Amino acid sequence: MSRRQDTRAVWAAMVTALLVILAVLGWLTPRALGLGATTSTSPGSSADHRAEQDSAPLQLVGFGDSVLAGAGCDCDDYLVQAADQVRHDTGRRVTTANGGVNGATVADLLHELRTDDKAIAQLEQADVIVLTIGANDLQPSLDSWADQGCDAHCYQPGIASMAARLDAVLGVIDQSKKPSTTVLVTDYWNVYLDGEVGRHTYGAGYLSWSDLVTKAANRAICRSAEQGHATCVDLYRPFKGDGGDDPTELLAGDGDHANARGTTAISRTVAEAIERALPARSH
Repeated sequence: MSRRQDTRAVWAAMVTALLVILAVLGWLTPRALGLGATTSTSPGSSADHRAEQDSAPLQLVGFGDSVLAGAGCDCDDYLVQAADQVRHDTGRRVTTANGGVNGATVADLLHELRTDDKAIAQLEQADVIVLTIGANDLQPSLDSWADQGCDAHCYQPGIASMAARLDAVLGVIDQSKKPSTTVLVTDYWNVYLDGEVGRHTYGAGYLSWSDLVTKAANRAICRSAEQGHATCVDLYRPFKGDGGDDPTELLAGDGDHANARGTTAISRTVAEAIERALPARSH
C-alpha cells in the first residue's frame, strides 16, 4: 500500500470514529450515518399524537334548555358533574362550557349556532358536544290539552316541527365540529311537569297523556340524533324505569326540573355515554 493510500485510510477511520461519537452524543442521527431508521418515535408520529390527546383536556360543551342549565337543582349542573365522573374514571382532564338557557327552544339554539361567534368557536373546539333541547317547543300542545284536550293529531305536528329544527341544528354541528368530536343528544323523562306536582296541577289523566307525548317526542329526538350522526342518550329510564316509576323523588319542587338526586342520575347517564365514546387509551 502506498503512503497516500495509507493516509487516506487513516483519515477515513478517524472520520468514521468522529461520526459514531457524534451519533452517540445525539448530535447526529443514525440515518445520517446510513444506519437506517431507529425504533424511537419521531415528532408528529401517531404515538405522539395519541400522547398529546391523552394529555390535552377533554373539552365538553353543552347547549340546550333549563335542564342543561341546572334550573331547580341548587347543585352543580349535570355537565359539570358528568365531567367530574369522566375525570375520576379516566384520569383525563376535562373542561366544560355550558350553554344551557332557561326556556330555550330548538329555534333559539339554531339561531345561536348560526350567528353567535362564541358558540361557533365552541363547536369547532369541542371534543364532546351534549344537547338537551326540544321540550319547550311543545308547550302549545299542553296549552291545547288544558283547554280542550289534545290527541295525537294535535301534538304530533308540534313534535314533527321540533324534530325538523333539531335536524337543522345537528346539520350545523356536523359541519362545524371536528371529525373526531362526539355528539350526544338527550331525551326527556317528561317534556312537561311530572310526579305529584304534575298530577295536582293538571288533574286526572294528565300523567298518562304527558307520558304519551314524551315518548313520541323522545322517538323523534332519537331519530334526529341518528340521522345527524349523533348518539341519543336515554333520560327516561333513570327517572321512570319502564314507565311505571314515580319520579317525584328525583324532581325539584316545581315538578319540572331535576333536583340534586335527579341531576346526579342524569350526570351518571351522560358520563357513561361519554366514556363509551372515548377511544381506548394506549398504555
